[in-house]
Amino acid sequence: MAQTRGTAPFLSDNTDYRDVYVLVETALKELPPIWRKYYNIETSDRKTEITQSWVEMGDVPEKAEGANYATDLIRPGFQKSVSHTEFGLGFEMTETSGEDDKRNVLKRNGKFLAYSARYVEEKRAALPLVNGFSTETTNDGVAAFSASHVLAGPSAGTFRNILNPGQDLSWNSLTQAMIDLQNETKTDQGKFVTPITDWNIVVPPALEFTAARILTSTLLPGVADNDKNVLKDRRKFNIIVNPHLSDADAWYLLASDKGRHGLTSYTRIPITMAPAMTDARTGNVIYKIRFRRSWFWNDPQNAFASAGA
Repeated sequence: MAQTRGTAPFLSDNTDYRDVYVLVETALKELPPIWRKYYNIETSDRKTEITQSWVEMGDVPEKAEGANYATDLIRPGFQKSVSHTEFGLGFEMTETSGEDDKRNVLKRNGKFLAYSARYVEEKRAALPLVNGFSTETTNDGVAAFSASHVLAGPSAGTFRNILNPGQDLSWNSLTQAMIDLQNETKTDQGKFVTPITDWNIVVPPALEFTAARILTSTLLPGVADNDKNVLKDRRKFNIIVNPHLSDADAWYLLASDKGRHGLTSYTRIPITMAPAMTDARTGNVIYKIRFRRSWFWNDPQNAFASAGA
């Protein structure tokens, strides 16, 4: 459908829609990018990307003098396949509406198209967190945040990256998460590894000030004693507030080093606006914007969450 004078009453010469224009250009400001702060972002040159994990060798056994050496193998672990999603939107306006666009509202369609594309990126990027307790799965086929993640090594067992039972965000629950991470972070052979000490804590607006109170207090927050806030001393946290997180009680921990966790996005085609085209029959001018991208979980290590109490 083309933008005409009839569908854009602000083009009328005797009507001033100044208030609407101020709203979208001056009074309200676009959110800065949020999801890019904590996602692994990689470039793809194919329709579908396949990732493969590998299982390291097991423990070195004791060996008697002169005995044969035992041997081991590097084994394939879990595989995940992801296909990119295509997005696109067009804007078409008539010659007449362009001529009467006295405030250049229509001529700035590129700005509005780009804003729409970036907003969709933010919404879609939030889904692997929002649905991480249910439908969003990691490469082991289990929900991203689960008490039963599978280790790919022979007889390596399982691990969890979720508070069980769930707890609301507090000093105690965040401390327990740090303890659980140290106990549960393992290789696919079940070996303990160095725990992450630098974290992004991603929260909805409802938990912003709770997180800030916990992590910026010099002493234990909310209590009368003078014990130090050891969370602040022993770990580093960066608070990221994301209004696209729909659960006001859920909170998420991701390693600040984005290469250490599995939350990933592939850029197949970045947000791209094609040159304007003119319809030879009508004179209408057509603008298009499109991009191809995927957001997904690879491995579940170095990510942790609680859905709240």
